[in-house]
Amino acid sequence: MTSSKLDHAIGEREEAARRYVEQLRVFYVHACMYAVGMLIMFAVNLLTNLSAGIAREWTAWWSAWALLGWGLGIVVHGLVVWLNRPSLASSTWEQRQIERMLGR
Repeated sequence: MTSSKLDHAIGEREEAARRYVEQLRVFYVHACMYAVGMLIMFAVNLLTNLSAGIAREWTAWWSAWALLGWGLGIVVHGLVVWLNRPSLASSTWEQRQIERMLGR
């Protein structure tokens, strides 16, 4: 493999790694916002249920729906980030295999 091709392949891998790290950072921010948001929603739900005297009724806990819905969003976001991680079988590896098969 020529130096120029190798440099290009390394550049592609670095760019893929940078994109992945950015996606991972955004996922962590999303997860933190989920945790903070759910704590606030739960506290509001608890206080309103206590003041209304319905804290023992499971139907009064609307924050559970937010937990499930937003939680599903977090799971999907995490899967997207995980599935987009740079693979070990990069174009560099593929190019090396092609060169090997061609006897170069």
